[in-house]
Amino acid sequence: MTSITRRQLLVSAAAAAAGAPLAPAAARRPAVAAGANERAWRELERRLHGRLLRPGGSGYARAALPFNRRYAGVRPAGIARCASEADVREAILWAREHEIPLAARSGGHSYAGYSTTRGLLIDLGGMRQVHVDDEAGTVSAQSGARNTNVYTGLQPHRVAISAGRCPSVAIGGLALGGGFGFSSRAMGLTCDSLAETRLVTADGRLLTVSAHRHPDLFWALRGGGGGNFGISTSFRFRTTPVSDVGLYDLAWDAEHAPRVMLALQQMVRDAPHTLSCRMGMGSVGRGAATVTALGQLLGPVDELRELLGPVLAVARPTRALIARRTFWQAKNHFFHNTPVDRFEVMSAFVEKPLTEQAIDTIARGVDRYPGSSNPDGGGVALYAWGGQIARVAPQATAFVHREAEWLLACDASWTAKDSRGTVARNLDWLQGFTHELRPHLSHSAYQNFMDRTQPNWRRAYYGDNFARLARIKRRIDPDDVFSFRQGV
Repeated sequence: MTSITRRQLLVSAAAAAAGAPLAPAAARRPAVAAGANERAWRELERRLHGRLLRPGGSGYARAALPFNRRYAGVRPAGIARCASEADVREAILWAREHEIPLAARSGGHSYAGYSTTRGLLIDLGGMRQVHVDDEAGTVSAQSGARNTNVYTGLQPHRVAISAGRCPSVAIGGLALGGGFGFSSRAMGLTCDSLAETRLVTADGRLLTVSAHRHPDLFWALRGGGGGNFGISTSFRFRTTPVSDVGLYDLAWDAEHAPRVMLALQQMVRDAPHTLSCRMGMGSVGRGAATVTALGQLLGPVDELRELLGPVLAVARPTRALIARRTFWQAKNHFFHNTPVDRFEVMSAFVEKPLTEQAIDTIARGVDRYPGSSNPDGGGVALYAWGGQIARVAPQATAFVHREAEWLLACDASWTAKDSRGTVARNLDWLQGFTHELRPHLSHSAYQNFMDRTQPNWRRAYYGDNFARLARIKRRIDPDDVFSFRQGV
């Protein structure tokens, strides 16, 4: 598949800013719901226990919106608000009967807009039940359960799983694409603790998938990405006991970026895997950049202060919180609640320690961010990898990215209020910046941060595991019912 040129990217961005519809997510199936008349839609409504939402009806406009409003112009012909696994099955079978393209949505956080469609949107967002089994040491969660639902269910039991920092991300998409958070170096990825999932296939079969039942499919569903092999309706994860943590939240002026980020990098290399770190630089416009570090130690706060000592000695922070917190208080502190609107994200794994030259490139690039009306602005985030993540072999699950030092995400954001020129400048900045960073990065990227412009995306997202994923795909979904532009 050829990548989008810079000019095509800017044209698409300008269309989004003007409110024009972008191309639909699915490129390998019909783009419109031509096979269903009103009688057929009424039939689907009768077959569902949940609701069917149609354009112009109550609740449709809100339900149709994806998390990344850049793709808000893609309007489903219908939205099946599923109440049960049976509803998911009926929706899939109905879409096949009427040759209508479909897409599944748990939380709608597909960065590249793949959790929407012009056909039938199968929405599991209302399926949010969470149940903890203390005796078995597991938690079961329906696919639509958000991070906040999962954590709320776990908290009384003083156990956790490695999940994300965005409260509205659903467990379905998170786990299927790998999933990481501030406990991943200690607990592994979200998919690493997966014990079992329920899957509805393209032909309507209901499968319980685990290491012992359909093991090849189980391998694929741990990191092979959502929307490829069927629709997972629920998950069962192994839990880990948790207690108090040491939390840190630090910020510095941009002038200290090179020395601070080098010191943070060394801290992570010297620290136990119970330490997490998100370091980065962000800006809301030229000359407004800051350096930040955020994370926790699953251990005493005094040990955390000792680990942070060399970093704090480099430069005095403008914000410094280092404190003992419960695991759940820390989780709430980490939650990222800034309203996102329209954005673009590029990701890459860093497989060697960042050099001073690389960090200088980051600092200069962020300082040039042109700004927009979105308070999220633009910048770079680096998430420390390693620890338990690296103790799983790259071919043991579909998630191949096990040997990196950091995961880097570079983003630009804007809103509907911004002009086409502002949108173009944001995307131009992002592409130019990532081009400058490329010599310091691997050619691998994170499949939960999908980017439509990612060159050689099969290799970038899945590496040597793609061939096996493709074989499993041909067997489980030979007609490519679950299809999108960067799908297996």
